[in-house]
Amino acid sequence: MADSAFDPRRGLRADHDQPLIGIVAQENDRPVVHYFTDDESVKAASVPGSVERALSLLGAWSDLDWEAAEAELDRIRHANPPTPPISL
Repeated sequence: MADSAFDPRRGLRADHDQPLIGIVAQENDRPVVHYFTDDESVKAASVPGSVERALSLLGAWSDLDWEAAEAELDRIRHANPPTPPISL
């Protein structure tokens, strides 16, 4: 294929020894695949999504009563006998 015929909107050009990495993402309620040829590009493209997911978890459990949860876990632990040793 001649260089002038390559259209980057319709294809991807990579060296013959480069890996092709596909990352599935959700866009407009449709799964799409983003292709990359190196790990640095993958990391750069995926960091914002992972950071956004991590930030969305902040405060997710802020409304829970941790003292009650701790007391319930302690009650469950004491209400059940320990598992006997397993011998193989």
